[in-house]
Amino acid sequence: MKKLLVTVTSSLAFLLAPTEAEACGPGYYAPQFVTRTHPDWPVSTFAAGRLGVVRDSLRPAYLVFAYRTMMGIPTTPEEQQPLVTRWERMHGALGAHTLEPELKRWQAARKQAAPQLPESSPELVREKNYAQSPRIQRDALLRAADTATALAKTWKKHLALVEEWVRNQDTVFGPCAILPEPAPTLDEGVSAEHQARRRAERAYQEAASRFYCDDHPGALAAFQRIAASKDSPYRALAAYLVARTHVRQALLERKDDFLFETKHDAVFLARLTEAEQVIDRVLADPELRGVHAPTRGLRSLVRYRLKQETWRCELMSHVLEPGTGSALAAELGDLDLLYRDSPCKELSAPAEALQTWLQTMQHTQYSATPEATRLAQYNTAVARWKKTGHQPWLVAALLKAAPDAPGVPELLAASAKVPPAAPAGVTLAYHAARLLHARGEVEAARARLDSVPAELTRDLPSTDNLLREERLTLARTVDEAMRNALSTVADYESSEGLTGPYTTALADRPRMLSPRSVELLEPRLTAKRMGEIAAGDTLPPPLRRQLMWTAFARATVAGDDETIQAVARRLAETEPKAKAELLALAGKPTPEERQFEAQLLLMGLPAVSARLQSGEDRLANVHPNLNLTMDISYQRNWWCGPKLDASVPSTHFEDTPDAAREWKALQDAGNSVPYFARVAMAWAQAHPEDPRSPIALFRAVRASKRGCGQSTREAREAFRYLHKHYGKTSWAKRTPYVY
Repeated sequence: MKKLLVTVTSSLAFLLAPTEAEACGPGYYAPQFVTRTHPDWPVSTFAAGRLGVVRDSLRPAYLVFAYRTMMGIPTTPEEQQPLVTRWERMHGALGAHTLEPELKRWQAARKQAAPQLPESSPELVREKNYAQSPRIQRDALLRAADTATALAKTWKKHLALVEEWVRNQDTVFGPCAILPEPAPTLDEGVSAEHQARRRAERAYQEAASRFYCDDHPGALAAFQRIAASKDSPYRALAAYLVARTHVRQALLERKDDFLFETKHDAVFLARLTEAEQVIDRVLADPELRGVHAPTRGLRSLVRYRLKQETWRCELMSHVLEPGTGSALAAELGDLDLLYRDSPCKELSAPAEALQTWLQTMQHTQYSATPEATRLAQYNTAVARWKKTGHQPWLVAALLKAAPDAPGVPELLAASAKVPPAAPAGVTLAYHAARLLHARGEVEAARARLDSVPAELTRDLPSTDNLLREERLTLARTVDEAMRNALSTVADYESSEGLTGPYTTALADRPRMLSPRSVELLEPRLTAKRMGEIAAGDTLPPPLRRQLMWTAFARATVAGDDETIQAVARRLAETEPKAKAELLALAGKPTPEERQFEAQLLLMGLPAVSARLQSGEDRLANVHPNLNLTMDISYQRNWWCGPKLDASVPSTHFEDTPDAAREWKALQDAGNSVPYFARVAMAWAQAHPEDPRSPIALFRAVRASKRGCGQSTREAREAFRYLHKHYGKTSWAKRTPYVY
């Protein structure tokens, strides 16, 4: 056995260095190719009415917005921005509470109005119990910016008045302080109209200062005086701010900090009830129409806490009203929080239709009887569509339809008449194509997908990925399939519950194989074909590297000697650290030698898999220092084999005998750990004096630590054989355990 202790051939130098096992924490960020509960980021696209493919898994706020958009209810720019802000907050966006754009606008307007004054920074947040909460809202900064610009024009001949107003506003936005007394001399030579405006501005600034300094009784009295003054330009706004002061006082003075508790103290409820009465009076006054939108938003905040059950039902009507300004965001947000499966009674006809549509669109995955539920939803949608002709019902019917359901041809014909650019157009085209494919109408399905112009979906990753996967299932050739095999990351899902906008520019987002792409392609791509695709330029460089190594591993498992040699030589050109080993194995004299050298190399490369991998695989990496030999906790190491009874989904492109044979070889090989152990045992038994035999056994046992197939009989047998027959070698000494 002495010959086993000599230095092994240099062709193994790449793998003989001690290997590390790097542990990563259990947290991860998994790429999402189709967002489940929300539209694609940025949600401003969805708010502008470009809905993409509407999914039944979307949160109620998005489904309701999609419904009103498909019903032709317009959403104005005034309504869109508050929607975007609210939706970002719903998903915990870190930037949702930032006031940077509004702050910049105020500072720019301030500097233009009074450039001689030193800079001043508003105190935007308050701190209490080590927590921060907003002190000044974005609407106040925007209003101040607009006022500064307007007064600079109105008082352009009285710059001292402008400077006084700016200084006062700095006091309002700054740490609590009393506004300086107005200088009487500033009225000299100023018209009565300008003097009246000066007094009105000061009165409003004094009231606002009390508001921000939590002098709620003083603020209430001041705003009530302004609201009662028919001459003040702030009359309507002050009427709204009376209610807002009641609400602010209630929230800041309540006994606990849990604003969304269902049980509240009596004082808190009394203040909100008083605010509600003021709100009702403001909304009933047509002369105060200018503040109806923020007042409705405030009403939503109050009734969410006072009358959740009745408010939930009222919202079914409110969210369908056009032209409600910023109130739409608040009302949609409350409906999202309050939505229940239990139906509301005595709704108006439009509200009842919305409620029924939401119930019809409801995801059935967790239903006790999903098929029966889905059939009932389909029948409801078809009946409503036939009665009204409204597109939301056509969407629901196609989404819930089984291929052989009665009425499907009529639905397909109706959907074909809706242009793709319509709000429901892409959704209808996608679901129509799926149904046509399931019905065996393949060419018609392809035509429906082709009817959707690329410019309608290229900036909507979830929608684009859905269409690509459907095109993949309809592909005529492998090349056509590969053109649709890559999906763009739409978002990331964190195991730690962290969410927020995925702000990476679309052009810079990773493109990967989706699980569906792998499911369809893997059984049909031979190692040779993978190598050819990897050698081309249709894939991004990270995926080319991954696919070339996969081709090498697949050829090794399948025993494809020609491809082993060809791919090894290609890899030698791009993998300098493995070049010597790859060229050495390609130069071995017999197929048996070449396959074992490839197997031995593969046993030492945890980063390499014989299977296609979807998502962010560790080998989809172009960094030259990527350590292929490192096994890593909580990541893929080698591969898990396909199940022997796993069904292969059908496709419309070729399925060659070689591909079927390789797929069967991969199934027979199974998980990487027992496969390596069987290879190592067979070689050691047939070649007991070969210095590579204990190395193979060592690597097979080592693989059992983090490879797929731990605690297997084969690994234990390899461990025993190594220690029985090669116990004095360094390889046995480096292997004290089997996992």
